[in-house]
Amino acid sequence: MKNTFYLMVFALCATAGLAQASDTAATPAGIAKHGVEGPFFPAARPAAPAAAASTGDTLKAQAMNRLKSNFDAADVAKTGTLTQQQAQRSGLGYVANNFGKIDVNKSGKVTFDDVKQYLQSQP
Repeated sequence: MKNTFYLMVFALCATAGLAQASDTAATPAGIAKHGVEGPFFPAARPAAPAAAASTGDTLKAQAMNRLKSNFDAADVAKTGTLTQQQAQRSGLGYVANNFGKIDVNKSGKVTFDDVKQYLQSQP
């Protein structure tokens, strides 16, 4: 159940650019080959260093930190709350789409704690 929560948080963060798929293969010399070649798209460039895989508590902390930073960035008035429109405009679609369930007080605004509590309550 908690793993599902953190997968949902990670999926939220992925919309902000965390997850990227790559179909390039590194050559033995550490050069990645790409399908486009030209002066602005060289066929060979240095391969990006492999990122260490995050699991367990490290992954949970990273996901929550990323969600918190996205929430804070969307809160332009620095009130500690978001409206449904602010969540939608800032790319927090999951929050915007489930806003009615997250906003248990029906105030029209949610705090980060409201979002976190909702995510933890999901199976």
